[in-house]
Amino acid sequence: MFVELFRILVRLKRYGISGILSYGLLNTAYYLTTFLVVWFYVAPAPAKMGYLAAAERFLKVMAMVWAGSQVTKLIRAGGALALAPFVDRGLSWFTNKMGFETQGKAFVVIAGFCFGLAFLMFVIVTLLWA
Repeated sequence: MFVELFRILVRLKRYGISGILSYGLLNTAYYLTTFLVVWFYVAPAPAKMGYLAAAERFLKVMAMVWAGSQVTKLIRAGGALALAPFVDRGLSWFTNKMGFETQGKAFVVIAGFCFGLAFLMFVIVTLLWA
């Protein structure tokens, strides 16, 4: 499994920044979706549990999500490799459309959006249950 993962990551590296973005977009989708599924369906909890209890629950849910991410890493890497050509075209379009000087600057904006979206969603859901 590790050898196959390594081979996929080497092939993904050929796409450069688009390969990294492709893997990052899939990770964002995985973490957001899995967090919501675990929070609401796998291990539902009552509302108004208090801030400390909600923070503890967040850590437990994230531990489960992270463990699942280790199991699905090969699938996500393969998916990122399959999506990399499309992400490359999309990144070129976004760079030109938004007037960025380089794809690297466009990458930073997209990655920042992904991190910001995930952070806001995690905080909002956790605080709503506090």
